[in-house]
Amino acid sequence: MNKEALLIYNPCSGHKEVLLNLDYITSRVQGMGYNLRIYRSKASGSIENYIIEKINRSNTDMLIISGGDGTINECVNGIMKKNLDIPIGILPLGTANDFAHTLGISSKLPLALDLIEQNHLSQIDVGKANEKYFINVCSMGVFSTISQNININIKNKFGKLAYYAKGFDAISHYEAMELEVITSKASINEKFFLILVFNGKGAGGFMRLANEANLSDGLFDIVCFKDIYLYDIPPLFFKVLQGEHLDNPHVIYFKTNNLSIKKSTLSKSYCTDIDGEHGPELPLNISVLSSALKVYTPLTSACHIG
Repeated sequence: MNKEALLIYNPCSGHKEVLLNLDYITSRVQGMGYNLRIYRSKASGSIENYIIEKINRSNTDMLIISGGDGTINECVNGIMKKNLDIPIGILPLGTANDFAHTLGISSKLPLALDLIEQNHLSQIDVGKANEKYFINVCSMGVFSTISQNININIKNKFGKLAYYAKGFDAISHYEAMELEVITSKASINEKFFLILVFNGKGAGGFMRLANEANLSDGLFDIVCFKDIYLYDIPPLFFKVLQGEHLDNPHVIYFKTNNLSIKKSTLSKSYCTDIDGEHGPELPLNISVLSSALKVYTPLTSACHIG
C-alpha cells in the first residue's frame, strides 16, 4: 500500500523551476512508493493555513517543500502550530536557500530528490520568537526589511545580487538601535546596527555569519554588530566574507538557548525579520525548541536519526 506525500510549492519562488518539473517530481516521488498530492501557494499565509486546516498524520506521511526560506518558514509555522510529526523533504528552488545550504541540501533538483529517496532523517531545532517560529534566523536592524520589501520580479531576475544592492543602500541610511539583550547570564545595553539570532549559519547568501552554528545543538548563535562609524563598515564587511568577524571588537558573539530583546527607548520602533518575512514587534522573547523537526538531509548534516 502506497504512502501519502504532499508537495507544497510557491509558484513565484526563484526562477519558477518547479513549474517546469512537476511531472518529473511526481514521477520520482511515485517511484519512492508514495501517492503525491500538490498544493500551490495562493498568497502569503495560505500555506500555513492549509497545513493547519487540512493536514494530519493520517493523511500525510511526508511533506515536500519547494521554495526558499520564506516558503519553508510558512510550512514550519503550520507544522509547529498543528503539532505535526511529519518528515520534511526540501527542494531548495527559491532565491534565498540559506537553510538548505546550511544542511548541505543541493539546489539541483535531481540531487535534492535523491536525498529524500535515501531516507536520511535528521532532528532539527526550531526557533520561536514570541508566537512565530523560524528555522534559520531572526534579525533586526539595517538589513531587516530588505527581503520583505524587495520586488519579487527583481529578486527572481537578479537573485542574490538584488539583496546585495539593497544592502549597500541600507547601510548608507541606517540608524542605530538602542536595545537591551537579556539572557539568563547577562544583560547587554548597547547601540546596535544589526542583531542576528541564528539557528542556521548564514543569511542573504552570507554563509559564514555564524560559522560555529549547529542546527541540532539546542542553542542559538547570537551575532550582534555594534553601532560603528561608516568608514569602519568596509573592513568589517570583508571580515564577514572571510568568516573572521566573531572576535572583532565591534561584534558581540555568544550562544544561548533563550533570550529577550527589548527597546531601551520606548518612542522608537524597529522592524524585525523572520526567515526573510516580517517578524513580531519588540519586545522579543526567543527560545529554542530542541529537535522539533524531522528533515531529510545528507548523512553529514545535523543529527542523523535513521
